[in-house]
Amino acid sequence: MLALTTMLVALPANRLVAQQPSDVQAVKAASKTFYSTLSVLDDGSAMERVWARTSYVTYVGPQSKSVIVGWDAQKQYWGDFNKRFTQRTVSLVDDRVHINGNLAWEIGVETGQAHMKDGTIRKVDWIVTNVYEKLGGQWLMVSHHVQPRPQ
Repeated sequence: MLALTTMLVALPANRLVAQQPSDVQAVKAASKTFYSTLSVLDDGSAMERVWARTSYVTYVGPQSKSVIVGWDAQKQYWGDFNKRFTQRTVSLVDDRVHINGNLAWEIGVETGQAHMKDGTIRKVDWIVTNVYEKLGGQWLMVSHHVQPRPQ
């Protein structure tokens, strides 16, 4: 017991940050806002509520040809991408959140439907990793990566 206590005392204080239930709930709230914002088919402005507007935010989607980096590129992407849909509903299931200091990540499965302007309906069934950073006391998305779920 003495050895364990000595090890804990010797660890730097920043290594002992506990995952606070209030932060977990705040990340889940940010996630819920992101998924409700996906149904807003605007010029990308709605995403300003959930994305950190920094030069290092990233997005990789199931149809991306490259990684989209930076808030300006993100906003442009979402505005252009939203033009393809008449309606989109996506939710997150089987999600798990982990927090370490001011960084949080969430994994899960995105599910839903996308109604395309060409009249087709596409099933949303993706594996997702979302990364959040606590900036100014608010959890904001800094990375969103989705890929098709293996069948």
